[in-house]
Amino acid sequence: MKPKQKKKLGRGRRRFLAIVLVPTCIWFMIFFVIPAIAVVYYSFTDAHMAYADTNFVGLRQYIKAFTDSTFIIALQNTTVAALIIVPSTIVLSILLAAGLNAVGNRLRQYLTFVYFLPSVISAVSISLVWDWLYNKSYGLFNAILLALGLKAQPFLTSANQALACLCIVQIWSIFGYYAVILLAAMRGVDKEIYEATEIDGAGACARFFRITLPLIKNSILFVCIMTTTVAFMFFTPAKILTDGTPGTSTEVMLLHIMKKGIQNSDIGYASAMSIVLMIIILIFSGIQWLLTREKKEKPKYYKEEVKA
Repeated sequence: MKPKQKKKLGRGRRRFLAIVLVPTCIWFMIFFVIPAIAVVYYSFTDAHMAYADTNFVGLRQYIKAFTDSTFIIALQNTTVAALIIVPSTIVLSILLAAGLNAVGNRLRQYLTFVYFLPSVISAVSISLVWDWLYNKSYGLFNAILLALGLKAQPFLTSANQALACLCIVQIWSIFGYYAVILLAAMRGVDKEIYEATEIDGAGACARFFRITLPLIKNSILFVCIMTTTVAFMFFTPAKILTDGTPGTSTEVMLLHIMKKGIQNSDIGYASAMSIVLMIIILIFSGIQWLLTREKKEKPKYYKEEVKA
């Protein structure tokens, strides 16, 4: 290829990258970087939508958060929800992925579509359907319980049951999506490994726990981190179905932040709570990464080759 042709090709590639990357970078700056910087800034101020003046107050908003009883309750509810959602979603996703991997191609494609579908449906629509299922008077769940001769349950109107009911909605809407991710990882495992272990006499359970799970470890870690993030940002079902009631039993952090920031117009306080939530998510994600990362064994000594 001639030097002139190489220059033209290089210019064309640079133009293509500029056309593709520049709009993406601008969009990322406008909708992610600038708002993130603004949230950090406002968290150190007394910004309020009702007042024009904004004053620097240091850590006052953070101190206010940890002395606010409602915020502490929201933090506790969110942590409990995460402890329910994260392990349940991971276990169900792994089991579903293993089941889909074991069936034929046509049935697998159909079931994958069915289980993946809730992840692309509006969370509001899903919440409204579950509102009907949980309804104390005419809901499907209570109709089944009464048909079996059991007592009807209050579900969303009970302080003891409401949070668990919301967690079930969240788990149902996301575990199919993560199962598809794990299914793709399982399909990528070399079949020769399974054939070799099968010749050695390993059963299906042994192959699953000793080969499949270790080889898709990175995908499981990804699912753990993403599920933790989703669990701590739990919002739509809590807003649509209960709005934090009964009492404060379903008052989760993102719902509390929304109420303070939008309904009460307390931008500074809402920003500080958002930063706290982000730090909590980063801490839990970091712990998961540390617990599941691969440990590389360092050699005890290093031998240098001796030249003859």
